[in-house]
Order: sequence, then structure tokens, then C-alpha cells
Amino acid sequence: MTRSGAVTVRTFCGMEHELLACDSVQYLEGWIDVLGNGLLKKTTLKSSDNQPVNPQNGQNVKIWTRILLENRKNVEPPKYLSFTIGSGDVCQALEICVPLMKLEETILILADVRFCPPSAGCQPPGSRLFLEVTLLSIRGVRIKERSEEEQLELIHREREKGNTYFQMKDYQLALFTYTCALKIIESSSEGEIKSEQKDMLLDEKVKCYSNMAACHLKTGNLKETISCCDVVLQHRPHHCKALFRKGKVLAMQQIYPLSIVFLKKALAVQPEHPEIKEEIKTIISTWKKQRIPGITEKFGHSSSKRPVTRQSSFEKINWKWTIGISAVALGSMIFYKWR
Repeated sequence: MTRSGAVTVRTFCGMEHELLACDSVQYLEGWIDVLGNGLLKKTTLKSSDNQPVNPQNGQNVKIWTRILLENRKNVEPPKYLSFTIGSGDVCQALEICVPLMKLEETILILADVRFCPPSAGCQPPGSRLFLEVTLLSIRGVRIKERSEEEQLELIHREREKGNTYFQMKDYQLALFTYTCALKIIESSSEGEIKSEQKDMLLDEKVKCYSNMAACHLKTGNLKETISCCDVVLQHRPHHCKALFRKGKVLAMQQIYPLSIVFLKKALAVQPEHPEIKEEIKTIISTWKKQRIPGITEKFGHSSSKRPVTRQSSFEKINWKWTIGISAVALGSMIFYKWR
């Protein structure tokens, strides 16, 4: 028996799944916010008894899929698709969510229209679509079984995709893609590898974390920005962008002394960098306005507050002496008169 206002949908694998007919899809249970911004979610319609082995970059998969509007009407007929994970041959909703699936699992994806196939492009911007997907097969060798050149090519491809999303100001998707590249790096680093390949993998890792720091800074995630910068600086202590971003975030947190330390380190790497110079100048100016003790002595400026304080104290002392002397003089006169 279904709840009021609900419909039952039969999936490709014959499983019945109850979907709410109303637009409030948040009432469906088990949704996972894949990107963390509400634009791409997934839930399991049919779980799999297979081992939790997900398809990896470079492997070929075959899926059954169909696209539905939020009112459950089909956008296009169901179809079979075969593609290589990480190749960019399918829409972003499938490219991101299929690697999270297990063999013979069926999921339902709720995606903003821009993550869906071009055939759904007739829908108005901001609308959402459902994609029902069943993973039928996984073929091809896993990442760690591929050659060094193939591994590096996959990593480079993922990072470049992240750079493209960053330029499009789609920072959440860029972060997701950089994270995928890091997973490939982690898998490629397993076991014994040549020192040359190790250096290349480390270089790609540093680039990914540096780019992730830029994404977090753009979205205002200060703690994550510093965390990514710290990873970069752990491997590359003189990484100018990491030093600059960490210094900038520390200033935003009003930790001015430490902020200037990191910015000066960045300036030592690139002495003529105008943005770093301007940032240091701005922070010193802000720090001075807040009248933080020690700022004027540290940077060689005289303090106008302290002389005023001394002058005030001196004036108070003079008045005390004046009153005291007057009292003594008056007492002496009275004593002399009545002696």
C-alpha cells in the first residue's frame, strides 16, 4: 500500500520503488548529496550483493539508463550505454555517479539539468531531472595494473577537467574532480614504484591540493583552504601560491602577525609580485587601525597614543604637586600668624 500522493515506479531490474509524486523530493529517504551543494544527489533503488568494487578511471562500463522529469514522465526512451570512466564521453551526472556504483546496483539520480545529457537541454535552467541507472558490467584493467604513462595520463586528464570547471566558476565540481585525481594518485602509488614516477605523482598531488585550496578560498571555506595549503607546503615549503593563500586566510581570520610572516615568505619567492605587495600593505594598514599593541614598534612607526598618555600623567603629577605645595604654604602662614 502506497502513501497518499505517491506513485510506484518499476525499475529495469523489476524492483518496485515508491516515489513521491509531489515536488518535495527531499522526503525521499537515503539521498546522498554527492557534491555537497544540492545540485546532484543519488539514492539506491536496488542494492548489490557483489563485493564493494567500484569501476575506476580507464575501465569500460555498460549501463542501462533512462531520464525522467520530476513529474515522472520520460524525457527519452530507456537505453544502453557503454563508456570509459573518466573519458568525459557522457553527461556529468553519469560520469560522477557511475564510479560510485557496484555491479548490478540500481540507483536514482536527482540532478540539476546542467548535469544531464544535451537531449534534456530543452528544460528551463534550474529544473531537475531523474536518471535511473543500472550498472550491468565492468571491463578492463584497474588503474594500478596500467602502465606508468597511462596512469599519469589519467591523472593529468582529471586535473585538467578540474581546471576547466574552476574557470567556469563551478568550484564544487572542480573539487570533486581534483579529489578523483587524488584517488588515482593514491592507487598509482601503491606498491613499489620508480623514483621518477614517484616524483611525477607527487608533483600532480601538489598541483591538485593547490587547486583545491583555490576552490575553497573562492567558496569561503577558510579551514579547508589552510588544510590544503599545509599539504602543499609539507612537500613544497617554498610554494608561492600556497604561502600567499595561507597568509591571506590568516589575515581574514585576523591573525595578522602570522599572516605577514607567510606573505613575506611568498614575497621572498617572487619579490616583484604586485598582488603580494598590495596584500601586505593592506594588512599592515588594517592592523594599525585596530591599534594592536606592538604593530607600530615592529614596523618602525612612532605611536601618537603613548606620548599623550605620558603628557596626561605628567599634568596630573604637576597638579598634585601644586596642590600639595599650596597646602603647605597656607599651613605655614596660619601657624606663623597664630604662634
